Amino acid sequence: MMNNEAKQIKKSFWAQLKEDWQNPISRKVRSKNAMMVAGKLIRTFILIGLCFVILAPIIQKLSIAFRDPSDISNPQVAWIPESFSIVNFQIAWELLEYGSSVWNTLILSTVVMLIQIIASAVAGYSFARLKFKGSNLLFYLVIFTLVVPNETLHISRNLFLTNYPFFGIKLVGNMFSMYILAAFGQGIRSAIFIFLFRQFFKNLPIELEESAQVDGAGVIRTFWSVMLPNARGAIVTVGLFAFVWQWNDLYFAGLLNDSLGFPLLASKLGDGTNRLDTVMGTWIAQGRDVLQSIGDSEIKTDPLFRSLIANTAALLMMLPLLIGYFFVQRQFVESIERTGIVG
Repeated sequence: MMNNEAKQIKKSFWAQLKEDWQNPISRKVRSKNAMMVAGKLIRTFILIGLCFVILAPIIQKLSIAFRDPSDISNPQVAWIPESFSIVNFQIAWELLEYGSSVWNTLILSTVVMLIQIIASAVAGYSFARLKFKGSNLLFYLVIFTLVVPNETLHISRNLFLTNYPFFGIKLVGNMFSMYILAAFGQGIRSAIFIFLFRQFFKNLPIELEESAQVDGAGVIRTFWSVMLPNARGAIVTVGLFAFVWQWNDLYFAGLLNDSLGFPLLASKLGDGTNRLDTVMGTWIAQGRDVLQSIGDSEIKTDPLFRSLIANTAALLMMLPLLIGYFFVQRQFVESIERTGIVG
């Protein structure tokens, strides 16, 4: 009796399963669920791949930076060093004159960022709201500067800054040259910042300005008290981009002169090959045990060792930006969305 009931239940189960399988509605639901699962798997693999592409260089730099110099010629060392050491950081620290260079770069990047925000906001608002003869042509010329490499303007810019002092101030080899260039729209990627502000101001309701004008506000008062406070998203976006690009800049940093007592991280890193000989010569003269497997006579000429120090110096240069990004990443993403770049 029990066997017959079990057979009956089993038969009804398979019959119901077959009926559900052949049901068009059930088939559509199964297809939809399968597509959802496949979509999630594809997104997961893509995100994992993107994370690897982004994080792999940083992880590799960390691995190389903490690698003992005795492992530079070891073919078995790929990601995890056999011997950990901080000697690379010690050499790179002296190579970059890290303390003074970080402070000087922070001051320069912050001041240039503030100047570029103000100058780009004024220019962007002018192109967005203040229509004048030739405004569109002038805006297109500003955008055209994006496709002109800075290197092509190197000779003409240096001749101009050398032959035409700014109110008697020599600009070449002077830190104020960076501030003056930023104020007149010649800073790093100023055209992009002007474009961002123009698009942001164009998307703001015209009623904001009309209400201010009814209350008797002029153009300057309207811009400063009404439009600029509403452009917080564009201000944050432009500020972060301006700061990071100025921090990493080497071309414009060449307008400065280290002999003026204003060393920058980018200029020190760019001149690292020449300075490494001096630093290593000092270390050898002091009798420091820099390498265990490479003799003192080879230490300054070994290409792998020089690459090791250059990698560590680049990591030290990136370190303040990476730390700062952890604190501002949320505001940065929100500001990017407000500017209309994405979304």
